[in-house]
Amino acid sequence: MRVLTADINGIIRELSLNENDILIPLFECVVNAIQAIDECNDRTQGYIDINITRDETQTELFEQYSTYPLQTITVVDNGIGFTDENIESYTRAYSSKKQKLGGKGIGRFAMLSFFENIDIDSTTQISGGFRRKKLHLDRENGFTEELAETKLKERRTSVCLSSLLPKFQKASSKYQQEVMADAVLNHCLLYFINGIAPKIRIIEKDNVIDLKNQFSPKDYIIDEKNISHKGHTFKLSFIKSEKKYHSICLCANNRKVKGKKVTSILPIFSSPIKWNNVDTYFDLFVISEYLDDKVNSSRTDFRFPKEQKEDEIPDIIENEITEKELYHLILDSIQKNFASEIDERRNITKNKVNNYLATDKGLGYRCLSLQASFFDNVPDDISDTKLDELLHEEEYKQSKIVKSKLDKLSNRDYTSKDDYQKLLKEYVALSTDFGRNELAKYVAHRKTIIDLLDKYLQWCDNEKNYEQEQALHNIIYTMGGSSDTIEYDKNNLWLLDDRLVFHRYIYSDKQIRLHAPVEGIAESQKETDIAIYDTSYVYGEKDDYQTVNSVVIFELKRPNRDITYDEFSKQMLDQICGIEEGKTTDYNGKHIALRDHTPITFYYVCDVNAFEGLKNRALKDGYKLTPYNSLFRLVDNCHQEIFTYQTLLINARRRNMIFFKKLGL
Repeated sequence: MRVLTADINGIIRELSLNENDILIPLFECVVNAIQAIDECNDRTQGYIDINITRDETQTELFEQYSTYPLQTITVVDNGIGFTDENIESYTRAYSSKKQKLGGKGIGRFAMLSFFENIDIDSTTQISGGFRRKKLHLDRENGFTEELAETKLKERRTSVCLSSLLPKFQKASSKYQQEVMADAVLNHCLLYFINGIAPKIRIIEKDNVIDLKNQFSPKDYIIDEKNISHKGHTFKLSFIKSEKKYHSICLCANNRKVKGKKVTSILPIFSSPIKWNNVDTYFDLFVISEYLDDKVNSSRTDFRFPKEQKEDEIPDIIENEITEKELYHLILDSIQKNFASEIDERRNITKNKVNNYLATDKGLGYRCLSLQASFFDNVPDDISDTKLDELLHEEEYKQSKIVKSKLDKLSNRDYTSKDDYQKLLKEYVALSTDFGRNELAKYVAHRKTIIDLLDKYLQWCDNEKNYEQEQALHNIIYTMGGSSDTIEYDKNNLWLLDDRLVFHRYIYSDKQIRLHAPVEGIAESQKETDIAIYDTSYVYGEKDDYQTVNSVVIFELKRPNRDITYDEFSKQMLDQICGIEEGKTTDYNGKHIALRDHTPITFYYVCDVNAFEGLKNRALKDGYKLTPYNSLFRLVDNCHQEIFTYQTLLINARRRNMIFFKKLGL
């Protein structure tokens, strides 16, 4: 009596299969049957019947997936069957009997990963007649065999997988008969392509699917070719696919093992090719004895040699090929095989990129040096959003190159004067391009803000519904922001005055006595919308104290708010006096009073109705109407000006128009 001497549960744990691998037991049975038929050297008469039964008591799963979970899978074939030699091999884990065919000797353990029982009924031809044996294998009791009577006069073997483990029942409900038929065809497609597949039928109740009728080589094979590297030959078969993408399938022993999308190594190759005047995607099957030798025991991956890092001592055998090398060979073959299609796609992507760069969104990337390798990484059906992401990544890569060249210059990382001149020339060229990019982005940002302000004011006029000050305020400057929290190029104070983007202290919507230069000194509780204390440091003039050279106050009023001239005057006077009665401090906390001649600028921004309401009294009170449609008055060291949001918008657009035109905005 033969026994199976192996740690069944231990081997199953090592295989580490999950619900996504639920059809592997079926694949193992079918491939075993094909190999058994091959042993008879009679493929023309060979057949395989796959009989499926389902557990129809699982009504909940049926309602969810329209299919009951699997109950049994029985694979019947007329191959050589379980001869004494085959039974002996079956009772040894990791048997090497089918090693040349890619067998790892553990297929039955993959079956037991999902099913509790394997029952085999095999009638084999022996000297003088036929013999029938019944074999059983399960996790608990291991292997048993018994001799049985037979009246058959032909070879016949059935392998029945039963009692699907409960944790896989839900997953099995997703596999209808047609899905299982397609999966078997795809798994064994190489047998069909090479013309060595027997007749295979998938049977469920009275419904029969014959895979031979579903396959015709001329309907599948797009092209075939061989490539060689390091003494190994790889056959590449381009096969029509029903998927909506091109893929690469690495195969072993006429079976698919693993793969990836073609776009993972050639992103530009995302859309279908034309084959027989029809849009077609392909699966590229890669077949080689090298892959047959490298497939792992569970046939889910390959044991490629590890990639070597630059500082590591090479340990790869001379004729071994890494996975990276293999995919590089595949990439080269695809590029040669579809050279005209790829050239056409490059033109498509170049036009798409150039069109995007011509828009406002692409403005900041126009100075990037885009090489052919970049366009190969752009799918020909890419969206604007994804294209922007790629351009942003490319900008980052090129910025790192600029930084590395600057570091080399700074660290004197060059060997000769010629190397220095070359490095300097490259750095200047690249840094100039990046400077243009940053400037273009900033100018584009200005146009966006101006357009946003324009739309907001139009909406206010049309809807007669005005938001609180903070909505309009935040377009110009973030509420509660200061120069400590917001960089100068991130605020939009240039809308009011271009000089204001360079500032020292800015406190927005805080009481005057809380402004940093006069904190704790001023008594006024009056709030301004924006207060700017401009410390002069542009010319490098540094005193022992932080001298306040000028003060600028903005008051932003919500549209459609009525205000009298007296209210305006009092409000302005309160704010100016609140500033003047404060004292600055140095870094030691010593008080420094504002000088009497320190200039103070007060801007009052309001809507047209408020402006017209203030205009007559303001003109009588010493204000002058300027050519820029504002009211202006100078009292001692205080510059006072009133203007509308429309005037603010028009003047901001005029000041920046030359930049917009130069950039085509």
